This record gives sequence, structure tokens and C-alpha cells, in this order.
Amino acid sequence: MKRWVFFGILLFLSISLSGCQKTGQEGLGKKELVRINDVSISLEEFQQMLEKQPLEGKMKLLSEKGTRDFLENYVIPREVLYQIAKKKGLDKNKEILAKIEDTRRIILIEALLDEALRGSGEISEEDIQRYYKENQTLFTEPQEVRIRHIVVNSEPTLKEVVTKLSRGESFEKLASTYNIGNFKDDGGNLGYIRRGQLAPPFAEFEEAAFSLKKRGEISEVVRTPFGFHIIRIEDMRGSALRPLNQVKERIRFFLQPKKKQEAYLKYVKEAKLEANIL
Repeated sequence: MKRWVFFGILLFLSISLSGCQKTGQEGLGKKELVRINDVSISLEEFQQMLEKQPLEGKMKLLSEKGTRDFLENYVIPREVLYQIAKKKGLDKNKEILAKIEDTRRIILIEALLDEALRGSGEISEEDIQRYYKENQTLFTEPQEVRIRHIVVNSEPTLKEVVTKLSRGESFEKLASTYNIGNFKDDGGNLGYIRRGQLAPPFAEFEEAAFSLKKRGEISEVVRTPFGFHIIRIEDMRGSALRPLNQVKERIRFFLQPKKKQEAYLKYVKEAKLEANIL
């Protein structure tokens, strides 16, 4: 559908531009969208440029105005400046040619590695289970944590609180001063909470609370429907191993780059062995 939208807009543009020729100028060919000096940009080339844009950019191009702006403020200036650079002989400058060669090598190497290492970062269920069994201490956490928090509902206030915390001011006093509503009571003390006790909208809050390992440790800022929170752990009791299904994706995310790196090192080692290096 979007391809047909682009095509329709391009057709409209080509008709518009062909009607804007200055008197005495040779008209554009059927497949030409625009001609800059002696360089022609075809409808097909322009469409390829559009297709290469990121999704957010493509959304802006789903209108005649957006596509015209892209042509007039990106495609045409780029070609005009490129032609000026060539006239100045910059395409023959040794330093620039060396940079172009470096960039060309990087692109080719990245393409080679994409092809050679495709699928090398895939993690099997066996990989995940093995890591889980061998590193259970990483997934053992308190059954309950006692926490205190500061909660505010505006970013300026949050910045003020963070600044005062960084200066070593009392967490409890800041909670009593800045907390919204009844959360001011007892310096933001929430008592003990258990894993899974909080409602889904507070999952990130719960995750942050249970990620704190030492008494007195303070979390990063967490956002919930109430506002911005900073959590401090006061105490912990009991211990429990988190089920595999709760940490599986976390393990996969951790293992993928490691496995890719191992595959890369192996590939480079084999390539060096096959090369004639004196």
C-alpha cells in the first residue's frame, strides 16, 4: 500500500516539476524526476532513496509536501554540493581518497561478517538451562524486601531531589519533604513487599526494588502511574531462586553478544590461518 502511495506522490511530483521548467530549458525525460546541471535523477533512483529511509522518516514522506521537502532539502542539495566538490578536485585529494578507501573496507568487512556469522548468536534452550544451573546465585533473591521511596510527579522536582541526594542529604527527610500524598508518612517507608505482590503497572518498580542487593543501596529513577520514584532498600529476609521462565529472556539477552563474539574470534582465527602472512 505504501509503495503505491509513494508512486502516486512521485508521479505528481514529476508532473509538477516538468511544468516548472524555465523557458529555453530542455524538458525532462519521461523517467527523469529532476536534472541538476548535467546529472539526471530518475524516478526509480529517487524511490530507492525513499525506501532507504528509516521508518520514522518514511512516515513523514507519506504526503506530497513531505516528499517534495525531501527532494528539495536533501536530494538536490546533496547532488549540488557533490558536484561542487568534484569541480574543486576534492575527489582526487589523497587524504579524502584514503578516507573513502577506509570506509569502503569497513562496509565490505561488515557485509562479510554479516554473511559469515549469520545465526551465530542464536541461543538454544540447552544453553539457557546450562547457564541457569551453573549460575543460580545470580538468580537468587530475597523473598521479601523492606523499602523506602521518594516519589514526585514532576521532572524539575525530581532533578532537585537527585541533586540533594548526591550531596548526601537524608533520604528520609527528602521523602518527608517532597513525597506526594500520604507517601510523606514515615519518610516514605513502604514496609516489606514480596515478589509478585504489586500490580502489573508497578512491575518495573518491583524489579528495581528486588535488584538492590545491599542495605542502603539506592535505585535509579523508576516511573510508575504515580510519578518518578527513587527506591532505597532497608532490609531483606528469606531467599528464593527465581524460576527459569522468569529469567529466560534475561539469560538469552546476556548470552547472545558473548556467543557472537566467540564466533567472530573463531572466524578471524581461521581466516588468519588460511592467509599467507609473512
